Amino acid sequence: LPGTELATYYDDLAAEFGLAIDPVGPNFGTEHLLDVLADSATLASLVGEQTRLLWPTHYDLRRIPLHDPTPVYPHSLIWHRDNSHPALATLHHHLASIRSRRRDTGIWTPAWATRQA
Repeated sequence: LPGTELATYYDDLAAEFGLAIDPVGPNFGTEHLLDVLADSATLASLVGEQTRLLWPTHYDLRRIPLHDPTPVYPHSLIWHRDNSHPALATLHHHLASIRSRRRDTGIWTPAWATRQA
């Protein structure tokens, strides 16, 4: 929706890389999306590398990794100090280890997204 953080992210992504992003729905599901992509020479979609998609070979679709820079949505992990759920420390440790491994790689986040420990 316009005015949301997600819309701002995609607006900034489009401006930075010269993309035209169509936020219009409705969403008819993955099969419809793949049909639309297969019928177009100019449309593309962004999906994560671990997203499982199966499509018929006659679609002739390809996955092209995006890197240097890799577009990354700026997520935050926030929880209340009184929340003593045993998995929170493990989750925080895991996310911190991923962040440190990817810090030197080429990533893109919008200018308004700041990285804080």
